[in-house]
Amino acid sequence: MAHRALAADGKRNRFAYFGHLNPYKGALVAIEAARRLGNRIDGQFSLSLHGSSDFQTDKFKTELGAALAAVPAVTAHGRYPRDGMPGLMAEVDWVIMPSIWWENAPLVIQEAFRHRRPVICTGIGGMAEAVRDGIDGMWFRTGDPAHLAQKMEEALDPELWSRLVAGIEPPETMQSSAAKHFAFYQRLAAVRSTPVPLPKSTSAKTATRQSRRRAA
Repeated sequence: MAHRALAADGKRNRFAYFGHLNPYKGALVAIEAARRLGNRIDGQFSLSLHGSSDFQTDKFKTELGAALAAVPAVTAHGRYPRDGMPGLMAEVDWVIMPSIWWENAPLVIQEAFRHRRPVICTGIGGMAEAVRDGIDGMWFRTGDPAHLAQKMEEALDPELWSRLVAGIEPPETMQSSAAKHFAFYQRLAAVRSTPVPLPKSTSAKTATRQSRRRAA
């Protein structure tokens, strides 16, 4: 996917969060990081939140609403359709994944890399396994908005952004992943269908036991 053009003095200052808004995905961490960053660079950036807070507690929704109201640079856009992802990615430079739990194999990171957007994420679990710090993205400390704000400020540098984009490897497609799994199971099936000869000593013992059973 093409990236947006920059003016000669432009910054890669458009960040986005994709996913459910809940305490474990770190939305409040991202908003607080944006508040801190805004205090330092006078709001010359944006953070778009794509996702809903459905099924969350009233307490969390109140905290989320108050946090959003305090940071003009952050906009909550609500849920989005699956086929809307390319258009949303086209509008941003970076994807932020601030989860405070370990995650598994985050689809958001795969989507970001598919659209050639570097990722700023928590450096733990499945996120750290998917994003290579300093190669195709950056890590920050779990639940630390000050550290995330620092990384977001570093991310404004177009040269850093270009270097990380160049380090992105396209994620595996569904077709190639299925082909690899099929080939793996074919190899397993071939191994299972090949008779495994028993050691001679074992074969002799087995023959003796069988002979004794027949004699009995």
